[in-house]
Amino acid sequence: MMLYEGHMRFILVTFITLVMVGMLLLMARIWGLGQVYPPFEHDFFQGNQPLIILKADTLDTVAAAVKAQPDVIIWADVRMSKDKVPYVLPRSEDVKFLEFKKEQQEKNPSTPIMMGGKLTDYPWEQINEFYKTTPALKEYYEQFPQTRFILNVVDNVTDVHLDLVNALEGLKPDARTLIQSEALIVITAIKDKKPEWVYGTSTPDLMRFLSFDSLWILPTTQFKGDVFIAPFTLMKRPAFNQDIIEEMRRRHKRIFLGPIESKAQFDQAKSIEANGYITTDLAQLKSWLDQDPAQ
Repeated sequence: MMLYEGHMRFILVTFITLVMVGMLLLMARIWGLGQVYPPFEHDFFQGNQPLIILKADTLDTVAAAVKAQPDVIIWADVRMSKDKVPYVLPRSEDVKFLEFKKEQQEKNPSTPIMMGGKLTDYPWEQINEFYKTTPALKEYYEQFPQTRFILNVVDNVTDVHLDLVNALEGLKPDARTLIQSEALIVITAIKDKKPEWVYGTSTPDLMRFLSFDSLWILPTTQFKGDVFIAPFTLMKRPAFNQDIIEEMRRRHKRIFLGPIESKAQFDQAKSIEANGYITTDLAQLKSWLDQDPAQ
């Protein structure tokens, strides 16, 4: 009998706890839905819609893209050298340089050549000597004074926010710079220094959206970015869903998706009515857009 009463008491306590948690979640959701978000306008968003964004890491690639599509936006993976020079290089290229340094070190064991296991351990002169076509970031802004850039800050190193801002001083970046990074702390630090720029979406933001959506409290999620930027997958799973897209629309956030690497992804971006299409192949994306009677 006592065992039965204890069992029933446990069930009752569990039921009451679940009801209270459900009420708290419901109240949180209602509070979130009650928040009002003003539209965000910026010169960065001017031009034909949807915006076309090309991932490019050489000056020649950018020049060809601007010639083919004058209002193209350039996505640049921004790295930082040991001597604080921001430059443009995809992370996938790192291994070539590091293997080269390792080989040099093995051939000359008494000479200090291998300075570390990351590109941030090496000065810009050595990096630029190896990657002949790799530009310093300021060259993008100097040679293409009318072009807009999404700066995807890859290297989360000490004072990267200060070094990036200083590198663009005097190059009129305010109307043509959007900051993106996997690291939320990088986006936040740069925004504190340059609130007049536009800001994107970190990986922690995306994971928080997915987690809060699973708890039915997506409207309560904090997001300080100006644009929702997402790949199609994150850790081999969808990086967003329709609930997240609708919540971003409710908050008047523009939506940039990509890189778009297949017709299926293009069709998905189109169905979502994305404001920006990110690509690594400008000609392919333009052919899909040209085939689309809605464009």
